Amino acid sequence: MSPDPVDGAASDGAASAGATSAGAAAGRRTGRQPAERSRAGSARGRRSPAEETPEFNEPGPERDERIDRIVVGRLRRSALSVSEVRAVLVEHGLDDVEVEDWIERYERLGYLDDARLAEQLVHSHGERRGRGSGAILAELGRRGVDVAVAREAVGELDPEVELTNAIAVAERRARQLGGLDRAVAERRLSAFLARRGYPGDVVREAVATALPRERS
Repeated sequence: MSPDPVDGAASDGAASAGATSAGAAAGRRTGRQPAERSRAGSARGRRSPAEETPEFNEPGPERDERIDRIVVGRLRRSALSVSEVRAVLVEHGLDDVEVEDWIERYERLGYLDDARLAEQLVHSHGERRGRGSGAILAELGRRGVDVAVAREAVGELDPEVELTNAIAVAERRARQLGGLDRAVAERRLSAFLARRGYPGDVVREAVATALPRERS
């Protein structure tokens, strides 16, 4: 079974072994090993001592192992999107070919899966945090998940579940609006639910349920 990053997927041993595999894959594509590419890159553009960073000074295998530990450590703490891991790899000095080799490896090992991440966010944000489909889509977009993948995951959110969540959120919020005129309370509650990403029809039904008609 592929390891799941959310639950602490990879062991340190697997992470270190994977670094060597990713480096070898990069070498096969370019005809030279990561350390050779690193030396070639530094030869093309010499950097002053002030500009040099540990990423460029380390031998290839040592750098690869260090980066692998960093990425897998983050994946253990929380699931990351492909876009987020790509940003980490770029930040640590990997070139475009190396980045794609590492991404391919992490996807193959099951550490990265944007469709699974989207499903998890639909569950955690929708059912546990009381967020609507619009807010979930926005969060997936912020994290760099492909629009089609995000929409497919959000489309799996049961409309009845979303309405139930919205009503629960509205009823909690309505208790804080007890001293207001009904019209004012409706406006404020509607705006509150809209900010949480609920669609208009869900907002109207939730407000009607949370604010009894006899309220003056």
